[in-house]
Amino acid sequence: MSWSADTWDDGGGPAGEIVERFLSGRLTGQEVRAPILHSWQRCQTAGLTPATFQPRLLEDVDYDNILVRAARPVFDRLRTSVAGTSTSVFLSESSGMHLLRVVGETSLHRALDRVCAVPGFSCAESEIGTNAVGSTLLERRTCQISGNEHFSEKLRDFTAVGEPVRHPLSGHVEGVVCVGAPRERANAEMMAAARRAARAVEQRLFELSTEREQALMRRYLGAPGTRAAIAASRSALRDLCRHDRLALEDAAVNMVAQGRAAVAEIPLSDGRTARLVARPVTDPGEPVGIAVQALLLRR
Repeated sequence: MSWSADTWDDGGGPAGEIVERFLSGRLTGQEVRAPILHSWQRCQTAGLTPATFQPRLLEDVDYDNILVRAARPVFDRLRTSVAGTSTSVFLSESSGMHLLRVVGETSLHRALDRVCAVPGFSCAESEIGTNAVGSTLLERRTCQISGNEHFSEKLRDFTAVGEPVRHPLSGHVEGVVCVGAPRERANAEMMAAARRAARAVEQRLFELSTEREQALMRRYLGAPGTRAAIAASRSALRDLCRHDRLALEDAAVNMVAQGRAAVAEIPLSDGRTARLVARPVTDPGEPVGIAVQALLLRR
């Protein structure tokens, strides 16, 4: 079964009432994967129970922010592609609040409304438990949550995949594209669809940035070796645990704030070391930004 996955998990999640056995201390062996167990522990610490389900409706929502403007054309196209299917697609911001929803079969509207999968409601893990939106935001990577892996009873009829949407200039996680379906009708295309949609939203965010920002990004991408370095960084970071990813992101933010070339080595929880390399981006000859590359060193 996959939490951060390059491949689809066909397992459908663990057997029923496994969360309840976890809460009663009767969970044994390797019945669930460590990241799911960690999510359940966070839910327990937050005082959640499988039976309580009270999503928060947020007020004063800006439905015309830059993330929505970037995503709207993408979701307009998705509306056509998911029509008549068992699939639903959501856009949520970095707080976990739903901003956009596209639903396939008309009959799904009522089921989604019952679990407050509606724009304006929050999907933060601390409020509704393990779910593809809130858990993706915490993990900062692809999350597939299948059936009984959901902490809340009300969500266990669904399987969903969350894919982070990162701003192409800052790397900041702006939100999540989530693709879901009734768990008995979930399929591998959901993961591919979530990734395609997230990348399309990221491209739109780039297009909505200023001309100067776009020019700087193109100059950076055009530098010798840059694209290979980006690919290496993505490969290195893909399977790191949440703690390590946060540590690297914090270190990278500090290096950007320093505004100069620098190298830092960060010890990881599995005994490896990550090397962060910061280098200036110039326009032309004038330093105007800092790019940070991450590499994993061999043990």
